[in-house]
Amino acid sequence: MTVDILSSLNKNGSGLNLRELTTSLVSAEIEPQKARQTARVETANTQISALGEVRAQFGVLNTAVDILRQNPVLRATSGNAGVGVTITDPSKISSQTMTVGVQQIAQRQVLEFKGFTSQSQTVGAGAMQIAFGTWADDALGNPQFTVDPSSTVRTLNIPAGATLSMLAETMNSIPGLSARVLDKGDGTFSLGVVSEMGAASSMNITVTQTAPGLSAFDTNTTIDTVQIQAAQDALISVDGITVSRQTNVIDDLIPGARLDITAPQGTTTTVNFARNIETARLNMEALVEQVNNTRNLLNDLSARGVAGAEAGALAGDLLVEKLKSQMTALIAAPIAGFGSEAKRLSDFGVVTNRDGSLRLDSLRFERAFNQDPTSFDMVFSDRLSASDSRVTVGGAPGAAAQGGSFAFRRDVATGVATLDGTPVFRVPQPTGQDQYFAFGGRLAGMNVTVPADLTETQVRYGKSFLSTLENMLDGALASGANSLGERETQLTSRVTEATERLEALDARAELLEKRYLSRFTAMETAIAGLRSTGTYLDNLVAQWNKPD
Repeated sequence: MTVDILSSLNKNGSGLNLRELTTSLVSAEIEPQKARQTARVETANTQISALGEVRAQFGVLNTAVDILRQNPVLRATSGNAGVGVTITDPSKISSQTMTVGVQQIAQRQVLEFKGFTSQSQTVGAGAMQIAFGTWADDALGNPQFTVDPSSTVRTLNIPAGATLSMLAETMNSIPGLSARVLDKGDGTFSLGVVSEMGAASSMNITVTQTAPGLSAFDTNTTIDTVQIQAAQDALISVDGITVSRQTNVIDDLIPGARLDITAPQGTTTTVNFARNIETARLNMEALVEQVNNTRNLLNDLSARGVAGAEAGALAGDLLVEKLKSQMTALIAAPIAGFGSEAKRLSDFGVVTNRDGSLRLDSLRFERAFNQDPTSFDMVFSDRLSASDSRVTVGGAPGAAAQGGSFAFRRDVATGVATLDGTPVFRVPQPTGQDQYFAFGGRLAGMNVTVPADLTETQVRYGKSFLSTLENMLDGALASGANSLGERETQLTSRVTEATERLEALDARAELLEKRYLSRFTAMETAIAGLRSTGTYLDNLVAQWNKPD
């Protein structure tokens, strides 16, 4: 059985309820501090939850940006799946319909040397000269080969004892052809040799034999029997005008577009390029709706609570105020780098209501689209172009790049060039052009291909509204400075710190209670002793005063 010493002492001591007094004293010192720390935890958790709402809404807006990109205003359509069409440079595309006919598709030359008993059968020895060019019949109908002067003639020295598989491996090392041994399934093996596409990629093999067997691969005498498929160019007609190309992927026929031809000979279809007003309207309305949703959430969470209204969970939060300012500035900012006069969202029919929200004015939108449908690319699609039509601009500038026009300057004699004042890396091309890559500066990630005589041009980077918005959202959703992640980390640290202080206060309360109880016990012991002494003296005096 536990004995409460303080209560026992208290009967003969001060008579005060010292346990209650101890609890009151501890509470008076500890509870206000605990209340402050508890409030810090609750406030920080509320703010973390509110930032989670912002993060979720930014994610929704980011998803909307991706969806809008997949629903382009400018579309290319083909009436036949075998005549595929892809837009590569919207700036060069005008609304048009054209007829495309396939007279023949490009093919590779395929040679088969057959009748071998195994992969390890020896093939003889000697020199094998391989040239690329064109096969054509002469006046008598005999096949004649003409070497392509731009190609390189290769000579292979085949040693005695070389096998069929060794020959295939040696031939396979030559650029422009592939060779492999095929098991025919009937007990024999063949050597298959395939060229690149296009009539000028045909092969001719000339053999100087030193050991029997190698002459079987000399196509000067065997071309009619070993050629399974002749190489040929693609023949395509556009609105009745026939052109030839070495490949079935053609990107220099329709400015700003690429054709992928797989349709059989004799196919005729229509290819159409058009910017659709209803697609533009739906995209603009969806964009306005999601931007409004995001701004409304930021405004609600950061409300100051004036005139008796309840303040938002993120009232006064510097990051949220910065995000609000960025969105407001983005909506009002000019969209530059598209070669024409810079425009703002308001030029596309987006107007601001009295309460600060946005809406799409149908009449203004339709007027803007009818006047210049190509300008709507400024809202939805990035564009890379140059003032000189001979220049091709590609790549993907980073998030820090701003839209605009930038000077490309080049010394023709040395090939040294700069883009926006920053040196760029030169890679000579087989066509005689030079391609330059930007690895630093504001336009890092961009590349520029120029003709040999070009000294200067203006390179334009049209950064769409969607890309600028996406960069802002990505920055906020990242984990770096001025991001939601950084702010959430700060608040989480605040919760951890306050929780640790609460635990420390609980420990301090326990320590204070023990200290007060110890001191009160000592006090009660002293009082009880004094009272005992007083009683003894009172009794002694009473004895003295008794009558004899």
